[in-house]
Amino acid sequence: MVEQRTILSPPQARGPQRLLVFLPPRRNWVRGALGAATSLRILRVRSDGVSEEEGSTISRLAGGRPVELVFDALDVFVAQVQTPRLSEARLRQALPNLLEERVLADPADYHFAWQPAAGASKSDTTLALSVAAIDRSTLARALEAFAQAQVPVRAAYSQMALVPAPRGGDFAVIVAQDRALLRLGPDAACSFELDGGASTALGLAQAQQGLQRLQVYGPAAAIAAAAAPLGIAVESASAAIDADALASALNLLQGSFATSTGYGAAGRLLARVRRTGSWKAPALWAAVCVLILVGGLNAYWWKLDQQYQAVRASMRHTFQDAFADEPTIVDPLAQARRAVLALRVRAGLASADDFSVLNAQALRLFAELPMGIVERIEYAEGKLIVRCRSATLDNPALRNTLQARATSAGLALRFEGETAVQLAPAGG
Repeated sequence: MVEQRTILSPPQARGPQRLLVFLPPRRNWVRGALGAATSLRILRVRSDGVSEEEGSTISRLAGGRPVELVFDALDVFVAQVQTPRLSEARLRQALPNLLEERVLADPADYHFAWQPAAGASKSDTTLALSVAAIDRSTLARALEAFAQAQVPVRAAYSQMALVPAPRGGDFAVIVAQDRALLRLGPDAACSFELDGGASTALGLAQAQQGLQRLQVYGPAAAIAAAAAPLGIAVESASAAIDADALASALNLLQGSFATSTGYGAAGRLLARVRRTGSWKAPALWAAVCVLILVGGLNAYWWKLDQQYQAVRASMRHTFQDAFADEPTIVDPLAQARRAVLALRVRAGLASADDFSVLNAQALRLFAELPMGIVERIEYAEGKLIVRCRSATLDNPALRNTLQARATSAGLALRFEGETAVQLAPAGG
């Protein structure tokens, strides 16, 4: 006898509303790609766990909230593997080799996503992973179709992840249109047509897996009719999917397909560029940044130029006030230095760059050096050049000592090769 009843669970808050978009099987895509007018099955999961189903197209979803894609179970290979604890980069390189004999096509054509399997312990030396593999071009074309319609994609799952895995004799099946998907284990499922295939699939699951009770997500009439002769108890779920199973589902958008919807328009732009390699948008942003940079530099240069002109004007006015007899002003600073020097000479005061002053400072500077090393002294344009015999000044310690003494005496010292030293007033 078949028991049919509806399981009603109390509403639970599960965060904001989620929008699930069920993609048609890859074999049904027109010319190998999705179009803006492709019919889609949409499932709105409210915050209280209640789901509402409707139909739509990609173009009608434009401008709305981010969506979550659901791929047909036959388009996604799912398995569990045991691997050593590796970094994400090394694990991504190792997975194609680990699953090479289990996938049908070349592993290089697949995109792999994974998460720790249920019950995995962080202290184990090996790690149990739930791994999903999908054809890279299939995933890329689906994401590109939604990107062209400006529909942000937050996540992507296999249809198998929307119903719970079996526990003991309790199994779950999800029904969509004329097909059903029976979950047989954490990484196994059976897809069959309702018309003619339901009895065979349920009979095999009963004989091989110990199927006793079946919970149906979606229309349960066809499943109940096929389960009745087998004595399988059928329970109709209150929702089209299991919210708890969806919360722990394996997200296919990892690695190079990871989304950036959490970072707004800039994040979606970067994610799209990473998937499609489009250069127009980043080139436009780069041009805007260059314009801002160039404009900012020119504005800053104009500000500094105005300040420079103001300082020059102030210097000219100060020079004119102090030396009104000067007929022409070309370089106020240099002319002021020469005028001050002339005033000191007329007053009988020695200037800092006079020969006598520099010569006396040079004598104190070279007082502790060996006698006879100075060959000659030259004076020109307020600078004293002391030339020594042979390579006397090639000693680094001696150079450092002379430089330190010159600085403390208010002199600017510069070495000219290994035999000459130039002295001048500091700041002159």
